[in-house]
Amino acid sequence: MKKIFFIGDVALDEYYQADYFPKIKEKIIVHTLPAQMGGSIANAACVFQSMGNSPYFLTALNSGSITKRLLKNLNESGVNTDYMVFDDSIPDSKCIIILAENEHTVFIPTLALQEIMIDESTLAELCSCDYLYTNFIEIAPLKCGDKNASDILKLLKENGVKVWCDLDWAEYIEGEEGFIPYIHTVFLNEQGAEALNERYGSEWKQKFFDEGVSVIVLTEAENGCSIYQNGKEPIKVEGIEVEVTDVTGAGDTFGSAFMHAVMRADDLRLCAEYANFAAARAVTGIGARYGAVQGDNLKRFIAEHGGDAERYAVFLRK
Repeated sequence: MKKIFFIGDVALDEYYQADYFPKIKEKIIVHTLPAQMGGSIANAACVFQSMGNSPYFLTALNSGSITKRLLKNLNESGVNTDYMVFDDSIPDSKCIIILAENEHTVFIPTLALQEIMIDESTLAELCSCDYLYTNFIEIAPLKCGDKNASDILKLLKENGVKVWCDLDWAEYIEGEEGFIPYIHTVFLNEQGAEALNERYGSEWKQKFFDEGVSVIVLTEAENGCSIYQNGKEPIKVEGIEVEVTDVTGAGDTFGSAFMHAVMRADDLRLCAEYANFAAARAVTGIGARYGAVQGDNLKRFIAEHGGDAERYAVFLRK
């Protein structure tokens, strides 16, 4: 079985429902909903596990009660947390999510995380894995001795690790640009594509390819996704129409479902179609982990929404 690490955030998502999203200075009543386990990379890890994989999760947290609750949930979801780093100077990891107007607005309190200091044994485990799923913000604090994140990413690539990076809105800061040559697959949404277009111009995709990126995946919400590879025609996969309840975690579901599929098939269109179905189902319920679903449920969803589940049989957990 392949070894896959997820490095990034895990958080307690506090949910609130509003009739509409307020303007600046406006005061409105919101309805408290049950808190959910969240965190973009942790969500992706849980979805990935639910599809039949055994992921490892790594980040730095404090050792308090919320952390214990978060890690207990990850463990109960089948995600290994043996390589966690603990630092009691870090505040509790929480997000505030407002549901209004068929959208979600997320407030993310910063953890002021300066470093995730791993030891040589953990670095050796990372170098022996097949895939690493992360994002620039979460990987930036990673250190091992005198090695910084760029040094570690370079070492991973030299050891054959395929690093998959969720750029999301592409709001990375100066210095993180140096990570690009070590990334195999990049995910980002439409806002992220606009940000890169403003930063680098319309040729940003070619810049990424020239620096070493193999695959760029642009997620387009209800419009599906587009996949780009250097020198090849783009692959466009249409979206799936569903009644949206909560879009939190849709991108995380797509990313990990796509990686799950790519590990089992070379047809990127087929992989993207499967990931589209997984992400579409994820937005029909509350919580970023709603996309963590067993194969039979996803198979049923595919059939109910005009797809041929047998087409994706290789991806569906038995």
